[in-house]
Amino acid sequence: MLRTQREPVRTAADHRDLPTVMTELRLETAMDLLVGATGELGGRVVRRLLERGIKVRVLVRDTSDVGPLKAAGAELAFGDLKELVTVDAACKGIDRIISTATGASRGGEDSVDAVDRQGHATLLRCAENSGVQRFVYVSATGFKTDSPVDLARAKASTAEAIRSSGLNYTILQPALFMESWIAFVIGAQIRSSDTVQVIGDPARRYGFVAVENVADLILGVLEHPDAQRADIPLSAGSCSYQQIVAWTAKATGRDLKVHSLPPSSSIEGFPPIVNDLWSFAATGGMGPLTTPKVAERFGFEMIRPRVFVQNLFGSD
Repeated sequence: MLRTQREPVRTAADHRDLPTVMTELRLETAMDLLVGATGELGGRVVRRLLERGIKVRVLVRDTSDVGPLKAAGAELAFGDLKELVTVDAACKGIDRIISTATGASRGGEDSVDAVDRQGHATLLRCAENSGVQRFVYVSATGFKTDSPVDLARAKASTAEAIRSSGLNYTILQPALFMESWIAFVIGAQIRSSDTVQVIGDPARRYGFVAVENVADLILGVLEHPDAQRADIPLSAGSCSYQQIVAWTAKATGRDLKVHSLPPSSSIEGFPPIVNDLWSFAATGGMGPLTTPKVAERFGFEMIRPRVFVQNLFGSD
């Protein structure tokens, strides 16, 4: 039988899978908005998105150090979560929003209520009005609307509002950040003492995760079908402060001791939010958690707490 039309010549590009083609098309047209880009987690995510060739806009205040973000190639949108007009402008032409922002340690006008509650309500409203397709929000494991800590209540309320929206969302629920809950709370104390104060039972186990792995998960969920309209916990492993101090002692070659303080205590020199969250965790707000299948599903390797301690405190 004669063919009436000549068949097109097929190239290697014609055999690419649909997700690859869609990703390449997206790189040419779409832009992500990162809120919280001047923080440690947000900054990592911005750099890694840009390295992938993805266009990134960042909502930053004009008083922030934006030099590294600008040098990396991010588009700067000057504004503030507390200012509706600037948030609305930042959301225009955006396909996906990633928010790692929090007012937990800022103080002043940047309170938990202003940033984590009201500010994110503004961001969510502007996202819906601007036709944003994806909303990735970083909360934390154990946070509930009836938690005794305002940060936990605010983030849980924001998460509920996102779930009730029409957006295709992913809510990340990482365990305790090792950079804060090991590097800071242990590191700050052993600079001047061989005694490490711990709020609550030193043998109580908690889940821990590295900031780098949270960044891994953020990038992994953006186009993954399993992450659509989903809450995803993340923890590299569970251990106690008793174990962490023992690992630290071995890594540093020092005779470190643990001193337990009752919940609701305050460790001198620590920000109030650290003392409050530690007491919250010590009284059952957070507990052991390990999520190996999450890392496997989204394609990255977890940094274990013991390895983190060794890398942080061990000698070269």
